[in-house]
Order: sequence, then structure tokens, then C-alpha cells
Amino acid sequence: MSTYHSGPQTAVIYQADPAVVQHLHGVRDSLHQSCKPYLNHNVKVQTIDGQMHEGTIAGMDSKHLYLTVTITTEMGRGYYNPYYNPYYKPYPGPGYPYPGPVNNNVILPLVLFELLAISLI
Repeated sequence: MSTYHSGPQTAVIYQADPAVVQHLHGVRDSLHQSCKPYLNHNVKVQTIDGQMHEGTIAGMDSKHLYLTVTITTEMGRGYYNPYYNPYYKPYPGPGYPYPGPVNNNVILPLVLFELLAISLI
């Protein structure tokens, strides 16, 4: 299949070294094998940027580790829960339009290549 390009060719500003790509595939596979037995276990995760997250491993795919975390009112930024929004006014009464109890759990997707450490808690 060919693609028609109109205009000048774009210059490549970065291309990963094939050895680095192969190493990253190995890291990803190692992470999958290490974490798979611990699905639904409570863990503490540290990213390479130093952020710490505590939660339960909810799942994994080829790019992400999905961590179920419990949010508090102090953590509300970045997570959407209508009951923590100061401008949210339920109408016409409690629970509308969200029936049932308030769920303070959210799924936090973490990029596999940014994880530094995962430990059981």
C-alpha cells in the first residue's frame, strides 16, 4: 500500500536503537510475568519520577498496569467523582442521577515503562 505525500519530506528527529527496543520488550515481558500472579493483591507502586501509589492490581495489558485506588477529598484533583465537585448539586434528590452508594474507587492506568518498583502491602 502506498501513501501519497504532498510537500517536503519530514526529517526524523529520533529513532530508537534496535537494541534498546529489544531490551524494552524484555522489560515489559518480565513485568507481565512478575505481576500476573498478583492480580487483585494490594501493592505499593513507585514510578521512576518518584510518585507513590497504593492500591490493588486490577489488570494489565501490553502498555499499562491498572491499579484500583481509593480517592479522598484531598486527592480529588485529576479524578472525577461528582460528589467531590463543589459545584455539583444533585437534582432532584440524593443519588440522582447516580443510584446506589458513592464509589470512591477509581482505576489508575500506569505506564509499564515508568514503573520503578512494585511491592506487596
